Amino acid sequence: MSRRNQRGSRGFARTDRLGSSLREIIGEELRRIDDDYVAYVTVTDVEVDNELTRARVYFSTLNLEEEDLEGLYTHMGRLRKAIARQGNMRRVPDLEFLIDPGLRSGTRVGEILQTMEAEGDRAYAPSPEALPTEDSEEE
Repeated sequence: MSRRNQRGSRGFARTDRLGSSLREIIGEELRRIDDDYVAYVTVTDVEVDNELTRARVYFSTLNLEEEDLEGLYTHMGRLRKAIARQGNMRRVPDLEFLIDPGLRSGTRVGEILQTMEAEGDRAYAPSPEALPTEDSEEE
């Protein structure tokens, strides 16, 4: 078995380790930047491709707006310098910023539940007759 296959069988692919370290580096550098556009940005995950040329940086913010992307792209040079300095890499991958899709779907589910509550939809709530009473508990 080749050395390359042995490393992959451990479950710790180089791209996973690199993604984890990039997430920490980018998160640290974003905390140092004094800019309102990136003040509430949290890096949730970084996926690096097998060629180590591109990294998809997933992030979350309070309002999940596209303007947050502009703020991140504005500071991309600074983020790449931090990666080059701290990452000990020959070549810094190109960064692509994406809003974490899991957060958007979670936000959407929350909105649907709030709408159902506001409309008074009780389709999933038990009827008052189905709830136990004090009399039924004593028996």
